Amino acid sequence: MGKLIRNISPAFHWYMQRISAMILVAGLFIHFWVLHFAIERPVTFEKVQDRLLSPGWVFFDIVLLTAVIYHAFNGLYNVISDYNPRPVLKKIIAWTLTIAGAVIIFYGILAILPFTRQGGV
Repeated sequence: MGKLIRNISPAFHWYMQRISAMILVAGLFIHFWVLHFAIERPVTFEKVQDRLLSPGWVFFDIVLLTAVIYHAFNGLYNVISDYNPRPVLKKIIAWTLTIAGAVIIFYGILAILPFTRQGGV
């Protein structure tokens, strides 16, 4: 039986963990600055909805969501791998985390999309 996907080098995931960390630091700084300094107080549902009518903010939120999920699940996989599980269990864990991450990102995007049209929610 053939492999479902080709193996990706562990160096790729190490590199992506650092890239996602940089995206998180920049994204959290921007998110914090906008919510605490750029928007008039109080932050209301309508203000958030107005911000999400901009394609740039939708893109920002999707990139931030993807970086958070990748960083968290890759980090969890690395912690589990430090306990040196059997190769079969390691593969099951990797697939479980990959599928769970994809589902969470999918539902996160579905949650953002209604905000992208006027009077959407």
